[in-house]
Amino acid sequence: MKARLVIISVMIAVVCSFAGNVFAAGMKVGYVDLQRALLEVDEGKKAKADLQVYFNEKQQVLDSESTRMQQAKEDLEKQAMAISPEVYKQKEASLQKQLMEAQKIYYNLQMELKQKEQEAVAPILDKMQIIVKEVAEKEGYDLILDKNSSGIVYAPMKYDMTSQLIRLYDDRFSKKAGK
Repeated sequence: MKARLVIISVMIAVVCSFAGNVFAAGMKVGYVDLQRALLEVDEGKKAKADLQVYFNEKQQVLDSESTRMQQAKEDLEKQAMAISPEVYKQKEASLQKQLMEAQKIYYNLQMELKQKEQEAVAPILDKMQIIVKEVAEKEGYDLILDKNSSGIVYAPMKYDMTSQLIRLYDDRFSKKAGK
């Protein structure tokens, strides 16, 4: 625990000294909220809508399987007194096996959905990086951070470039997305 505190203290000191050097050197710094930008650009909205349709289709499969499993469980409970203990155990084991299969299906669908999301988002992020680089070079930024992954807790809005990124992205790519 003490070692962890020492490491964190050293990291904070390094970051503070770096930040001090950055601002002392007059570096131009900005940040973008890529998560917000993804949700607000036209292409991102379309990707989200497509993913929602895909998710809803898969959710129907899961709901159907869940209903089927619940009905099988209720049927087994109704039959409990009418069947022998051996038959009950066999049916219960079969039901447990089906439940494990249903959980496997659920897990696989979650992984599939994550993969689809990554496939949909990756090209958009690649295009955003190109725009961010162009803006940085054109406007003389030395450093542009992603608000969510950089650990920024607070920064004045004057350093936020997200709206500019969204506008430039849509100006450049929304017409192509519509064709």
